[in-house]
Amino acid sequence: MAKITAEEIKLLAKYIYNISGIYLDQDKGYLLETRLNLLLSAYKCGSFADLYHKAKADTSRQLDKEVVNAISTNETLFFRDNKPFELLKNKILPDLVDRRSAAEGQKKTRLRIWSAACSTGQEVYSIAISLLETLGDLHDYEITLLGTDISDEAVAKASYGMYGKFEIERGLPKKILQRYFTPAAGGWRIKDEIRSLAAFRKFNLMDSYAGLGSFDIVFCRNVAIYFTDADKRKLFQKLGQVLARDGYLIIGGSESLGGIAPQFQARNYLQGVYYQLQGAEDVAKKARQAAAARPAVKKVAAKAPARRKKSPPQLSAGAAEPRPQKPAASAGPASVPPAARKEKLAAAEVSTVSGDIVETATGIPDISLDDSTDASAGFLDAAGSNRQPSESLLGNLPAARQAGEPLVIGHDAADGEKEKTSLLQKIVDRHQFGDDVPDRE
Repeated sequence: MAKITAEEIKLLAKYIYNISGIYLDQDKGYLLETRLNLLLSAYKCGSFADLYHKAKADTSRQLDKEVVNAISTNETLFFRDNKPFELLKNKILPDLVDRRSAAEGQKKTRLRIWSAACSTGQEVYSIAISLLETLGDLHDYEITLLGTDISDEAVAKASYGMYGKFEIERGLPKKILQRYFTPAAGGWRIKDEIRSLAAFRKFNLMDSYAGLGSFDIVFCRNVAIYFTDADKRKLFQKLGQVLARDGYLIIGGSESLGGIAPQFQARNYLQGVYYQLQGAEDVAKKARQAAAARPAVKKVAAKAPARRKKSPPQLSAGAAEPRPQKPAASAGPASVPPAARKEKLAAAEVSTVSGDIVETATGIPDISLDDSTDASAGFLDAAGSNRQPSESLLGNLPAARQAGEPLVIGHDAADGEKEKTSLLQKIVDRHQFGDDVPDRE
């Protein structure tokens, strides 16, 4: 095996950096020797300097590709480090699906995932298997799973999905092997249902990201360690531009973005670490609020017919007679004394709970309401006459006169950090004092 000199290290390191972005310092002489010796033999070069000059003279750029294939690290295995995949299954996918499903209603839930240095495909197929193991039937999902690598050779192997015995035995549980692979000559091949989820292409992370689109999850593990600090900053700046505002970035276990990418914030879960853009929590919070509002409205509307058709209770032997219903008030909200209204409102205060729907003491869903003039009148009238709306609280509020149950409404639980004030109290104040009432929220 030929030995490399200090000058050849410097010469080849600069050349490799220019064609790939991979930075090799003077300590990487052993790597250049071991990775490039086969090319020296194939191209009948007497030294590493000869290989360099032959590559520079090759107008087809084929030797450039072969050098990149040889030098880029293809050391990988299925479910490598495992923690990122536990994060994916137990935290990232459940959270994303909740938000995306709520945002898109009845449409298929869209998920876009990018493995930004996929090597020979083990990471991509580990992600695909995790999707199936977590989500089950993917019929209701629109999945985009992209794997890219700078090596043509690695991308070709990843796309074919064929792995030898040694590669299969590194990190792949037997039950996963039997479920998602089929035996083939010389090894195992990924099943078509998994292969069809992924697309592969050659891509240099130092190139423009135009046309890639946006991604919900980006895996970029153990590749930035070969970049200079300046190139690392460029890399993560560009990754941030294609990451969804509430998306997730996963890097290598030995890597850190401290001092490199201040736009990202580290988060810990299950002894693993993932990164999100600053402000991602606010985006997720708004999505949760929107998700909580929609089912609440539907649930109220669904309950309304049952309340309207409810028959008077039947008396059993020895039971007390039901309390007579108070006749509907003929006067509007102004006929209810302010003091009496406030007493009723104080009685309406209930504790909030987390979730899509907040139940009050009487089981009425608690939702955000529009305190317009008509809506306010319907609430005040119901409060003054001890009657409860029988229609959706967002719809026919004056229909409160048609029901005979006490009106009890709780807080708006959209933001637990705000002061928990009575929504009805706010409406009373606005009714009495007009638009000069300060916002209590």
